[in-house]
Amino acid sequence: MTIATSGAPVPAPSGTLRPSIAILVAVTAVNPLALNLYVPSMPSVQATFSAPASLVQLTLSLGLVGTGLIQLAIGPLSDQFGRRPVLLWGLVFAVVASIYCSITPSLNGLIVGRVIQVAGGAAGLVLGRAIVRDLHKPSEAASMLGYVTMGMAMAPMIAPTIGGMLDDFASWRAGFAFTAVFIIIVLAWAWYSLPETNQHIGQSPSIRAMLGDYKLLLGLKSFWVFTMVTAFTGGSFFAFLGGAPYVSRHIFDLGATEYGLYFMLVAIGYSLGNYITGRYASRLGLFRMILGGGLVTLGSCASIVLLSLVGIETPATLFGGMFFLGAGNGMVMPSASAGVVSVLPRLAGSASGLSGAIVTLICALFSYVVAFVLTDSLMPMGLLMTASGLAILVFAIMVPSVLQDADA
Repeated sequence: MTIATSGAPVPAPSGTLRPSIAILVAVTAVNPLALNLYVPSMPSVQATFSAPASLVQLTLSLGLVGTGLIQLAIGPLSDQFGRRPVLLWGLVFAVVASIYCSITPSLNGLIVGRVIQVAGGAAGLVLGRAIVRDLHKPSEAASMLGYVTMGMAMAPMIAPTIGGMLDDFASWRAGFAFTAVFIIIVLAWAWYSLPETNQHIGQSPSIRAMLGDYKLLLGLKSFWVFTMVTAFTGGSFFAFLGGAPYVSRHIFDLGATEYGLYFMLVAIGYSLGNYITGRYASRLGLFRMILGGGLVTLGSCASIVLLSLVGIETPATLFGGMFFLGAGNGMVMPSASAGVVSVLPRLAGSASGLSGAIVTLICALFSYVVAFVLTDSLMPMGLLMTASGLAILVFAIMVPSVLQDADA
């Protein structure tokens, strides 16, 4: 059997309450808030340190690499020791790193601090999904993840706006101070209200066993299908995220605050896609949600390319297209994530961590490569995004076969 598709929701451990959607939204939002609040300030960081754009780009791409690699440990550790302690320690590291980034005197120090900051916040991304799967069967998990990530989308919706305003009216360092305060609040809230939900603690008693779990997961076609769907969906967005600061400043002459306000369209679209998932995923199923979202994502990327071909390149056309890309991403991500963590329910944490690592590394590649293709046109970035959108569909059409294997 590949994917567990039946069975009652797993009850919360005896003597605890189910975690609220609000706290799951909060812990899951730490990583995207830390990631996106900083992005409008990248040109300011470049000016502060008189560094080339490709070097400043490492504060984003290497942060994503760190996020990807740490997820390899977060998942198994949470299967072994529990979701709660691993999550809390991740938030502690994120707080310390945020404070360090706000005072570091060098670009190298900022790069290191960013790696630790977003990697620590990754605990919420991994374990938010795993906690939902601890408590819900797959069809319900997709809907729950839709609502959780719809709320989580509020972080990237407001983060660039806040970051841009702080950069314009104070400095880029103020953004890291703000992030530290936010994470401290979430840490205190999680300490007080988040119960342990893993009822299979101790399933990976040794490093060898953890590696064995990974080997088992990597041998499953279903794991790869859902992971690649997620990776290329994220790739379409991160190609934009890596290129948007350059495009906004050098093509459209937008300030950091203006960029942040336009970026809200992306997150509003993502929230819409998450709402559609929360409302209809249990009725339509994983395949229809993934296919529909993939088509919307591809269409939005292709529209940017087509408009560029006829010479229409404005902030409205770019961010309008990104609104629909956000909606498509919001439809795909919860369903694909539910598929990943349902491959082997007893290894939900490991599956979430391993898949998250692969996804994040691919997204980091897209965010870094785009820096080398940027010109005075949207065309190169649009083509890279479109290629990622096509890859989504290639893997999406494999979803019915892995679902059939699970039912066999």
